[in-house]
Amino acid sequence: MVKKIILQENKMITFGPVPSRRLGKSLGINNITHPKTCSYECVYCQVGRTVKRSSAREDFYSPELIHENVVRHLEKLKSDDYPDYLTFVSNGEPTLDKNLGEAIRLLKKTGIPVAVISNASLIDNESVRDDLNEADWVSVKMDACDDKTWRRINRPVEGLNLDSVFEGISLFAGGYRGKLCTESMIVKGINDTEETEGNDGAMRDTLYFRNTRHRGPEYHAGGCHDEQSRN
Repeated sequence: MVKKIILQENKMITFGPVPSRRLGKSLGINNITHPKTCSYECVYCQVGRTVKRSSAREDFYSPELIHENVVRHLEKLKSDDYPDYLTFVSNGEPTLDKNLGEAIRLLKKTGIPVAVISNASLIDNESVRDDLNEADWVSVKMDACDDKTWRRINRPVEGLNLDSVFEGISLFAGGYRGKLCTESMIVKGINDTEETEGNDGAMRDTLYFRNTRHRGPEYHAGGCHDEQSRN
C-alpha cells in the first residue's frame, strides 16, 4: 500500500487553476492514473490516443489522496487565484473511477463547488449516476445522435450502446439538482450535417444546454484537423 501511494504521488493529480469560459477559474483534477484510460477514443481528443480502452469501473487514486493533493494545492494559491470550481477533467473518463463519489464528497468539504466533465458513456450505470449526483455541475458529451456517427467520431469500446447512453442521460437529468449542461465537438464532414443538428435538439428539453466546446486534437484522425467550431 505504501509503495502504491508513493507511485501515485509521482503523477500529477491537480493542475491550474486554468481559465474556463463556463466555470471561471477551474482547478483541474486528474483522478485517472497513467496511462490514458477511457471508454472512448475520440478522433479529436487533445490528450492523445487511448492506451487502455475500458468500460469497467475500477480503483485509481484513493479519494483521500485526491483530497490531500487538492488541499495542498489550494494552500499554495494566492487569494486572487483561488478557483471557482474543482473540476474532474481526467486523463481519460473520470466516471471509470469507482471511488468518484467519495472523492467528490471529500472535496466539497473545501467549500468550493465540484464539477465533472464526462463523456456520459457509463451513465446508464446507476452507480455512475449516484456518483455524479454528488457534484454541483456536470457536463455530458453529445457529439452524435445516431449510432454510425457516434462510432465514427467517439469510437467507443466494445459493449457500449448509444441508446443506453441517451436513456442514462434522461434518467440522470430527471433527478439531478445541480447544473447540467451538454457539450459537443463539431467535426467537419462527420457530425456537421443538418440531420445531426436536428437530432441534437431532441435532448434540449431534458438537458440544460450551455454551449459547445472545441479544442485542437493531440493527433489527427478522421479529418479532425478540419474541425468546425460552433459557439
